[in-house]
Order: sequence, then structure tokens, then C-alpha cells
Amino acid sequence: MILVQHLQHHQIDLTKWDACIMHAENADPFLLSSWLNVADPGWSALVADDYAAVFPIFQIKKMRWTFFDLPNFVQKISVYGNAQYEYEIAAYLQALHEKIHYVCYTTDERLVAEAPIKKDIRRHQILELRAGVRFPTKVWGRNIRKAEASGLTGLAAVPIEVFVTALKKELIEKGNPYKKADYVLLEALARESIHAGYGFIEGIKDEAGIFICGQFYIYITGKIYLVACFSNEKAREYSLLHYVLYKIIQQKYEHDGSVRVHFGGSNIPVIADFNKNFGAIDEPFVLVYKNKLPFWFRIFKHA
Repeated sequence: MILVQHLQHHQIDLTKWDACIMHAENADPFLLSSWLNVADPGWSALVADDYAAVFPIFQIKKMRWTFFDLPNFVQKISVYGNAQYEYEIAAYLQALHEKIHYVCYTTDERLVAEAPIKKDIRRHQILELRAGVRFPTKVWGRNIRKAEASGLTGLAAVPIEVFVTALKKELIEKGNPYKKADYVLLEALARESIHAGYGFIEGIKDEAGIFICGQFYIYITGKIYLVACFSNEKAREYSLLHYVLYKIIQQKYEHDGSVRVHFGGSNIPVIADFNKNFGAIDEPFVLVYKNKLPFWFRIFKHA
């Protein structure tokens, strides 16, 4: 008999949780407990048997209503561990949905029943370096040569404050800034992941010693995830983000021949096509959505 429990945060064995995540082929680094503890300090989990399989839960209660809403900088969740537990966890998850007023998160379609949950198809881009995959691609190679011709090819660690400030400036210029709390959260996540040894920020300086691009990654064996990046006009002119990504993957690939690069992805064709320039392919998933909040509340809370 398979036992699935909904464990509250204080009940979770974080060592066993991390061991499950580290060994799960489909788990990304943002599922590590130290990342989740910052992204949502009250997270809980569905746990099958003795951490043979797990599923993170982000459930809170506000006034009379309950919410299951994915925190920022956690891109997607699923069942991690032994796949034979998926059916039992999916059944528990369905029962949990029925008790919650507002549900909004991304997962694999096979885990979600039809009614009353709405499912919108989403996609992200994944690059798996395996036999038969060209690395780098032809388009990527042209951009690498452009960067090398510029002479701006020295990678250096970007201080967290410099990275967040530059990212904020770029997003404001593009008219699509984060909320203030999200910059604070991103900085906290960077500090925690870098301190724990799985996060790093690399970039390139111009002739004056000022960083003109930077990329924030988190990495565990077999998986690397691009959290955020910034670049100015000069960096874009010389395709320096392409070059940084190439050097990062090259460094990891020397010691990790099965590395899987997760770009975070997008449904926006221009961004998705940009990611595909690196040889990435689409991986579909779904946005799970349910809103049984009072009408007046729905104005402020929607997917």
C-alpha cells in the first residue's frame, strides 16, 4: 500500500527532500529546499512513502479563502522521484484542488484531471547535450565569432547588487519591470544559492571595467537553469549573452557530459525562437487554473 502524506513545512526532512531532487531526472535546481525556503518560507509537500517521490505545495490562507499559487522564480512543478507514485500523488492533488478556492501553477498535463480545472498549454525550451546534438549550433557559432571579434570575452563574477541593479534598469527601459518585492526576492535567492554553492552570476565588462551583461544560473549535476540575465546595447551588438552562455555550458560540459540546459522558456514566439538559436527544443506543460473566489476578489486575483 502506497502512503502519500501532505507534510507541513516543519515536518519535511529537508535532507531527504534534497536527495530526491538531486537524483530526479526531471527536477530543476529551483526545487532545492534552500531555494524554496526563500521563495516561499511556508511551502509544504506531498510525500510518497519515505521520499520515494515528492510534489511541492504552495498553499496559503487569506481570510476565508485558500490559495495554491506558484511563487516567483519557481518556474514549474511536478512529481519528482519514482514515477510509479504519480497516480497516487495525482489523485491526492485532485482532492486538494477541490478544497482550494484559487489554484494557479504550472505542471505536467498528465497530473491534472479535466473538470473543474482549466488547463492552458505552455512551453519552455530545453537544450539537452547528447549524442547527435550540435553544440554550438550554426547561428550560435556566428554570434560567438562576433563576440570574439569584439575582444570583450573575459568572464568575471558579477556582484549581486550590480546584477540586480542592471537588470532592474533594463526591465524599466523595456517597460516591463518586476515589482519591488521581486527584486528583493531575486537578490535573496542569489545570496542563498551562491552561498550554498549551486548559484553563480557571470558577465563581461567593457573597456572601462563596467559590466555590460550578466547571467544568473543555478546548477546541480545534470541540470543548469538560467534564472535571469541583463545586457546593454553594446553587449547586444556583439552578441555577448550568446558568448557567456556558450562558455558557461562549455565549462560545465567538460565535467558533466549529460548537462540539461533549461532556458525558462516562453510562449512569446520571438523569445522562444531566440532560445532555439542555441539548439533548444520546446517542452510542453500546462498552466493549471481555478478561480472560485468571490466576484469582487477576482478583479484583483487572476492568472
